[in-house]
Amino acid sequence: MDADKKRSKIIMAASWLVIIGIIGLVYKFVVEPRLRGDLVKETSTQRYAHTIKVAHDSFPGYAILRSPAVKNLLDRQAIKLTFVDDKADYARRARDLKSGKVQMAVFTIDAYLKAGSALGEFPGSIILVIDESKGADAIVAYERGVPQIPSLSNPQARIVLTPDSPSETLARIMINKMSLPSLPASWAVETNGAESVYKKLKSADPDAPHAYVVWEPYVTKALAIEGVHLLLDSSKLKGYIVDVLVAQREFLSAQPELVTHVVQAYLRANYDYNNQPEGLLSLIQADTKQYGGALSRHETSKLVESIEWRNTVENYAHFGVISGASAKGTDRLETMIGKIMQVLVMTHSIPADALSGNYETLFYEGILRSLHHDKFHPGVLNTSGNADGLDDIFAGVPPAEEVRETAALNPLSAANWETLAPVATMKIEPIQFGRGNARILPNSQRALKRIAADLKSFPHYYLRVAGHTRQEGDAAANRILAAQRASAVAQFLINLGIAKHRIRDIASNRTSVQMQGAAAQSVTFELLGKPY
Repeated sequence: MDADKKRSKIIMAASWLVIIGIIGLVYKFVVEPRLRGDLVKETSTQRYAHTIKVAHDSFPGYAILRSPAVKNLLDRQAIKLTFVDDKADYARRARDLKSGKVQMAVFTIDAYLKAGSALGEFPGSIILVIDESKGADAIVAYERGVPQIPSLSNPQARIVLTPDSPSETLARIMINKMSLPSLPASWAVETNGAESVYKKLKSADPDAPHAYVVWEPYVTKALAIEGVHLLLDSSKLKGYIVDVLVAQREFLSAQPELVTHVVQAYLRANYDYNNQPEGLLSLIQADTKQYGGALSRHETSKLVESIEWRNTVENYAHFGVISGASAKGTDRLETMIGKIMQVLVMTHSIPADALSGNYETLFYEGILRSLHHDKFHPGVLNTSGNADGLDDIFAGVPPAEEVRETAALNPLSAANWETLAPVATMKIEPIQFGRGNARILPNSQRALKRIAADLKSFPHYYLRVAGHTRQEGDAAANRILAAQRASAVAQFLINLGIAKHRIRDIASNRTSVQMQGAAAQSVTFELLGKPY
């Protein structure tokens, strides 16, 4: 009995020791830090009411978002942006958005499509188009090994690139849109970053059929190598290599006013920097020094020229807030998402369209629609009493922004057509016609609509439509039929909105010995451009 009492006392004493220990741990790790935090708050200045974490990487196109101007504007709203550099790990970026580790993130559209497809969901909504690459990404090669893009139609051809990058997407656009039938399935040679691709280029065999995909400042560095030339860069494309700002869906739903403040601050800073070229150059130089290594003045200027930052009105057009003549032919976001998705699926970068064509679910236009309704001007800080709570105004009446149009190609004389450089043959199933005539069959009309869409995405190229017929039969009659078919196809494209002076139709001199199968009595589409 005494032994039982003694054992009970020991158990009770041990229990109390455990309880006291737990209380001590709770106090040390929960209560005391909270009290200490309260003391810090009571005895220090609390400048920020909200902190927003933004996932990013070193790409200079994001320099305005992380600029002193954006910081200063958000300071007035007691909002702090904290940038999390994930070294362009887009899969991690999407996971961090999903988990709430970050509330915003920057992506290229293609990177977000790939990351979201792999994750099984798209945890954020696109709220702003930041910029579009206009030469910042490029495919280069030694002219001896790859004099033209068609030279990559070779079983030995390879393309050296950084996987899951916009530059990889540029390569996939080329493969998807241009005919390279002998390019092997194992075409990609993966490496880590533009600098690594550049080093491989420098040490490469100039006679090898290899191409290299780089981004600025390594585009400029690569083209300075003797014998290296440009095959294709993003300045020749429209609506493919596009950077966007994405907000986590839960954060956007719960804190729309904070997201609005970030969008307004960005658009104002973008307006200010792009209206002060020296200020933009200085910003980019400082940004690249911090995130990617110092650049020379020349390299910085080339980089700035190769990025087109989207202004407020252009964002209105992308998001469908304005349309028609006001939008000046600007691609809507759903159009850009759709054509990028098509490239990724057709080149097997992703297995299927994870959005099932519902591309409008990937973006939210409400913030921009509200700004447009309120007649927001990025050059004006509204007076006190408005939603911004700002008490000053920029001096004078700042100029309004406009949608910038793609420079139209000029009409050419017959002699000038002969000076154009061949770029590549467009990839398409053979166009089918009625037997012995130039009537385009319905299934081929759908294919021609795709060609017209592609031409709108390649606005800096002319097109030569060449008609072909079989070698058998009357040569003169065959040539007339070839010309009629080329003319019918050209007119079909013109009716779809392609400028007449961009297209030239001819009867090809190539015979069925050179053309195989259905292509021997079809038409081909050759992109032509002014030499780089």
